[in-house]
Amino acid sequence: MSNIKTEIIKTENISFSYNPEENSALVLDGIDLEIEQNSFVAILGHNGSGKSTLAKNFNGILLPTGGKVYACGIDTAQSDKILEIRRNMGMVFQNPDNQIIATVVDEDIAFALENLGVPHDEMVQRVDEALEIVGMTEYKHHAPHRLSGGQKQRVAIAGIIAMRPKCLIMDEPTAMLDPKGRKEVMATIKRLKSEQGVTVVLITHYMDEAVQADRVIVMDDGKILVDGTPEYVFQNVGLLHSVALDVPQAAELMYKLREYDIKVPISVLNEKDCVEVLSKLLEGKIDNNHREFNL
Repeated sequence: MSNIKTEIIKTENISFSYNPEENSALVLDGIDLEIEQNSFVAILGHNGSGKSTLAKNFNGILLPTGGKVYACGIDTAQSDKILEIRRNMGMVFQNPDNQIIATVVDEDIAFALENLGVPHDEMVQRVDEALEIVGMTEYKHHAPHRLSGGQKQRVAIAGIIAMRPKCLIMDEPTAMLDPKGRKEVMATIKRLKSEQGVTVVLITHYMDEAVQADRVIVMDDGKILVDGTPEYVFQNVGLLHSVALDVPQAAELMYKLREYDIKVPISVLNEKDCVEVLSKLLEGKIDNNHREFNL
């Protein structure tokens, strides 16, 4: 069996400035990155770090000032290939109201397909499949304005996945949602990856979302600061704090305990593992020499 992994997004030393003719500051500065097919990647960074600009470079909304971006192997600077790039690299933004334009859910999902000239019977099939994937079939004939924020965002996602993209790029899609809506969107992301093989790139400032990813990329000042598994990235608590980022509450607690020389595991990211660690502490399973233990 081959172990070769294929990237769906590749950047080569890209830089980006919104006003290059005025020699304005670089928003992106020397980004080298590969994102593998069927992976779930979360990108973190404080406001102004460049994460949203990077996401818009992934599907050709923006073109790099320097360097190259390849989406599904296509140079995003190839203007004659932009439609193919956009079909494969779907993008969902923060506010679903900015993406929903029709007065009925199924008509909204069908809108892009109509513009692409998809035959009617196939269009109906794709709309139904997309609604099923995001768990919104029962709302097919509803008016979008009567839906909750989480439901609207799932409709926006359905409109993109009806085009059957290979990659879904999501720019803070849960920022305006309540906890229930955020949970709905995250469940949809996991389902798209596991059942449809869609690559997901999630721009977020919620740490509990980032820990669910396969990989976390942290940006600062237009550069990649740290890149790795959630367990690896969130071990760097001090580094993340230095660039004004939070960490998962469980990781924060472990960090504080280790400051008191209590050598708890440094890779605890969720409530379940945190409770287990605290239970062991209360039961006295760490001796006076503060020996480390494993979960």
